[in-house]
Parts: sequence; C-alpha cells; structure tokens
Amino acid sequence: MKKLIALFTALAIVSCSNEEIDDSRTQTNLSSIRFNDYHKNLLINSQEMLFENEKLTTVKNFDDTHSDYTYNNQNLVSKIIDYNPSGEILVTTTFLYNNAGKITEMKQLSSPANEENLNAKFVFTHLSGKIVLTKTTENNPPESLEILFNSNNEIEKRTTFSGALFYKYDFVNGNLEKYTQVGTNGSLSERFTNYKYTNLKNNYSYKKLLYGKEWKLNSYLSSFLNFNSSIMIDLSENLISEYSETQFFKESNWTVVYTSKAGYTFDNKDRMTKMTEVFSMEASGKISNYNSEFIFSYRD
Repeated sequence: MKKLIALFTALAIVSCSNEEIDDSRTQTNLSSIRFNDYHKNLLINSQEMLFENEKLTTVKNFDDTHSDYTYNNQNLVSKIIDYNPSGEILVTTTFLYNNAGKITEMKQLSSPANEENLNAKFVFTHLSGKIVLTKTTENNPPESLEILFNSNNEIEKRTTFSGALFYKYDFVNGNLEKYTQVGTNGSLSERFTNYKYTNLKNNYSYKKLLYGKEWKLNSYLSSFLNFNSSIMIDLSENLISEYSETQFFKESNWTVVYTSKAGYTFDNKDRMTKMTEVFSMEASGKISNYNSEFIFSYRD
C-alpha cells in the first residue's frame, strides 16, 4: 500500500504560526504523536512517537517492535536503534553532520537477530549547486548519484544509481508542484506526481526536533535509507492538501492512480491536534480506500 503520509514522512506540524522563530527558542511541549491506519474502518496499523525535552525518544510499533533515538551535541539525531519484540537489536542507524547541520554520512548495521542484511553506508558530499551521494554496501562496488539545485536552492533534479533515468522536480512559489520520472533521452516516463497545497506554512514539523534548522534537507537525505519518495512533501513551503500519482506499466498496459487528501485540526494555541489523510488506489477499474490519522498530545 502506497501512503502519502507514512509515519516517518508525515509533516506532523506542532504549530501553524507564520512567524519563524529561532530554533533555540522553539518550545512545542509535544508529548506524543499517535498514528492510526484504517481499511474499511478496521485498524490495520498503529505507531506511537514519544517526546521528552523537545526530542523524539521512542517509537512504538503495532507489531511490538520499537526504536530508540539519541542525539549529538548539536541536538541532532545521531543514532536510531530498532528492536524486535524480544528486545534484541535489529538495526542500528547512525548519522554524522557538518558544521552547518547537514547530514554528511549515514550508516546502517544489521545485527545477528535481523534476518535481513541492511548493512550500508551513505556519504553526502555537499558542493556548490549539488550534493553527491555515494552508497557502499557489502561485497558491492560503490554507487553514486547527484542531487542538483536551482538558483533558489530548490532541488531540480536527482539522478539514480543505475543511471537509467532521473527525477525532475518542479517548484512554484516554493512548493513542489510536480515530480516526474524522466528517461535519460529526455522522454517522460510512466510515473509522475502532482501536488496541491493549503495556505498554511510548513514551518513547525516534529522533524525540526530531529534535524534542526536543516530539517527539510535532512529529511530528504534520510529518505535514501528506504527510498521513500513521499518524503518530498517536506521540501515545500506550505502544508500539502492533496496529491495524485500516476504509474503506467507499458509491458502490461496497466495504470495505477494513487490519490490522497489531507486535513488539519488546531487548538486555540494554534497547535495541530489532528492530521487526517483519505487515500485511494485505483487499478483496472477497482478502487481501494484507506484513511489515516495522527493525533497530537501536549504537556500543557
């Protein structure tokens, strides 16, 4: 199931004020975020994020797995440890940053308790107008791709490790309006996504509590751990209202269309208390519907 707002791609805004404030003075008093995922009114997945002292500390999952978070002296997340229901370590993920607070390296290390080998190292070299990502995995030669920026410092293109295609980003007024998969010959391929936005500013995501002032870029860079393309909604200036993605498979002449609409509820302190998503997938004339909710709790 392809969700626009999976737990680690959700915007999860804790304040919708249009005034940007210094990161050192940001106080959310956020206590928890509860995620519930439904199909035909049945709960099929849930997660709970727990916060202490303006930091995400623990994520508890529906299947009794959980993850713990630790931070460096820049107050940026430096390590995530994933555990199975028995409390054994499955994966350890570590992060390094430069002086500007941008991710320069990510490592994943699987433990013996994990049946899946996720060992990998990602190195980001920040250059003028682009970032070069080099990925190294066990028993494989290094692979590289480039992330290129336009004059507004917005991502305009990302190559792939294979070099078989690239992704094109079209921004309008600071918001990602279209995301397209393009062949190396310049022809549009069978995948493209269109986005629409509210007039609410995308300034106060819980991602700031992980990634600091560079949270938008760092959220995008961290997505290479699982190649979740929906993380791109974090790049925009405004909160998303809806999106539509079309995938066409030439070999089988089969088209799949994903659509999603998001809604937001705030309290009298302009803090988000609930975020909802209504999601549908249409393929071969059949439509599947899902809905998700994020519920925010605060300490005051």
